[in-house]
Amino acid sequence: MSLPALPGSLARRGPVRLVRRACRQVLGTLGGLLLGPLLLLAWIAALLRWRGPLERFRGWEQWRLLRAYRLRPGESRGEFLRGARIPLWALATTAAGWLMLEVLMLVIAVVLGSLSQSLYGSSVTLGFDLWVLSRPALLVALVFGPGGVLMTALCAEGVAWALAALLGRWTEVTREDALEPRLHQLLTTRRGVLLAIDDERRRIERDLHDGVQQNVVSLSLVLARARRADDPQRSAALLEQAHGQSQALIEEVRQVAWRVYPTALDEHGLVSALEGVAASSPLPVRLATGIEHSLPPAVESAAYFVVREAVTNVVKHAAASEVLVEVGTAERQGSALLRLTVRDDGVGGADPEGGGLQGLARRAAALDGTLEVRSPRGGPTVISAELPCD
Repeated sequence: MSLPALPGSLARRGPVRLVRRACRQVLGTLGGLLLGPLLLLAWIAALLRWRGPLERFRGWEQWRLLRAYRLRPGESRGEFLRGARIPLWALATTAAGWLMLEVLMLVIAVVLGSLSQSLYGSSVTLGFDLWVLSRPALLVALVFGPGGVLMTALCAEGVAWALAALLGRWTEVTREDALEPRLHQLLTTRRGVLLAIDDERRRIERDLHDGVQQNVVSLSLVLARARRADDPQRSAALLEQAHGQSQALIEEVRQVAWRVYPTALDEHGLVSALEGVAASSPLPVRLATGIEHSLPPAVESAAYFVVREAVTNVVKHAAASEVLVEVGTAERQGSALLRLTVRDDGVGGADPEGGGLQGLARRAAALDGTLEVRSPRGGPTVISAELPCD
């Protein structure tokens, strides 16, 4: 499921950041074609007791790694390159630079050659031993131009990954721009949380205005009529009616408060709160739980609201006869997860991009969780969520 898009100014930074990153890495890889042989020559000179150039070139290489790939080795300046690592690193960076140069030359030759021939209206002919292919020059430029740019960027990304893997065998290495996707995700999630809070506030306002407020006004009118009544029996009947309305109003306020935040979550835990959801549902709700340890309050709250809203959607739209709710904990890569599933036997066809299901996705994403909706036409509808518990 998708989260709300960021504002235009922030959303446009993503593609610009990717283009700048690709340019940095391509230029940095080409720089390795020059610096690699120099580093190898400096290592040979160091074997002959002339260490000055080696120290300088190691510093330049660390600067190149930081500027081009945002790679920062964990050791002190240049010490990740010493001994037999130097010729291996020099050969790796030289080979990467040569590969990048070949890719760029091929792309530039094909694109510029196709564009120049398109000015004369001629075609591009590609000859092979088995066949010859001839196509309009402009078409070749339009196809190989974007494709070549993408191939160059992917090649540079592959070089950055390979260099980081090689460095990781020698020392701890961090990639500074690795946090950018995470920051973008956090900005999107924060926006989703704010939208979810606004939706919840509007829902509470509707509950108070359409339900509680109307009943309070009705109760006030009945009490006013009782005060004005001249007949004692009429007054007593109105007071009895007002008493009944006040009891109903108390129950309605209790239900609104329960929908805002159930006290059973704090007093008895998630299972008890979900049993309350099942008991108050007009449809039969089967509840299967397998929670083996205590959960953080934020996870319990998110799981409760996901289940409650999912069951409410089933009652309103699914035309189902029953609902199955499964909640349990699991382990994945050493981390605890809360997994929950809400399944109904209704007509299906739920829209994952609808407002209600998007609200559930925002609740899950706010805790770094995920939510998936499978609802083919004809049913069944299955809503699955995973919430990290650490």
